[in-house]
Amino acid sequence: MKKVVTQTLQIVALLMALAVSAFAEESRRGLYEGNLAGNGKVVFFLQGNHSLSAYVFDAAGHQASFAGGKVNDNGAFSLTTNRGVTINGTVNGNTITATLLAQTITAAQTPIFGNTANIAGRFTGFGSGSSGTIELKTIVDSQGNIFLIGTQGTNVIGGFGTITIQQTSGGGGDEDEDENEDRNEDSNSSMFTGTFNITGLNGETITGSLTFGHGTISGSITINGTTFQFKASRESAFNHLANISTRGFVNTGMGQLIGGFIIRGGPKLVLIRALGPTLTASGVSPVLADPKLQLFQNQTVLRENDNWQSASNASDITATTIPPANSKESAILIRLEPGNYTTVVTGADGGTGIALVEVYEIDRD
Repeated sequence: MKKVVTQTLQIVALLMALAVSAFAEESRRGLYEGNLAGNGKVVFFLQGNHSLSAYVFDAAGHQASFAGGKVNDNGAFSLTTNRGVTINGTVNGNTITATLLAQTITAAQTPIFGNTANIAGRFTGFGSGSSGTIELKTIVDSQGNIFLIGTQGTNVIGGFGTITIQQTSGGGGDEDEDENEDRNEDSNSSMFTGTFNITGLNGETITGSLTFGHGTISGSITINGTTFQFKASRESAFNHLANISTRGFVNTGMGQLIGGFIIRGGPKLVLIRALGPTLTASGVSPVLADPKLQLFQNQTVLRENDNWQSASNASDITATTIPPANSKESAILIRLEPGNYTTVVTGADGGTGIALVEVYEIDRD
């Protein structure tokens, strides 16, 4: 059993013995990116399913702007940016549809995993230089895209481009199985450097050299020849890898294997695995040949899976580096809001046998 983080991800044997949170639900937290006319962009950052920030890069109008506000229970929202741009839209599962600047766009949620996943996030802070102080809002996604808005008095600059990342310390080398499962804790102690070049919406030349590590971003950003020293914190709490497992005999009817877990301080990205065939290598017999996994919030099935490679996000499950070893085993990778959840393992073919259900907390928030 690996480093259970009791303050953030608590696993219990019987969920129903504990108080039920009214807010438990699948989290839609993340970045959503859409295209505007003239090669412009709009980026949304959804937090807690009900708090939304928008960053508009209007290439045709040569201006950047930003806004924040609330998402209603039905997913609808209305925002007005600091430049007076009205944004009306709806959060729909893994997309956000919106109207702004006389355009209707669909912004898709960006992938969780990618070449810059370890430093992806939203950073807000201040830079100081010879011309004074500038507030910088910086977003980096997991695909290596960087978005920047700088505000200095009434002057607002903005633009976007790509960032090149190099790991400078932490991680690396061969890993045994235990080290592999602790990889997310290692990534938090790693340092990364990044360089970028951006052409601003008004033709500004923006370059930067940044260091990412320990939840902060620091370095220098040069705008039209003026250099600012910049430091900011990532606007999401660190997570720590947690893993706990329960093994039991799965029978038919009421003989299901049931486990519960509680998320506090979320949202949290978790990987839930139901293993059977791979237990044979550990001398377990008889094993459940074809485990089926369900995830419940109260009486509602949030997600279910039989054979993990059939999951719509199977590539992300693989990217965690700990997918089930056998194709007949099941897995669910899902981001969840704080609350209480239950896992249920049965035999997909009505079979019986010993199975193992596990929950891992994956560090991507």
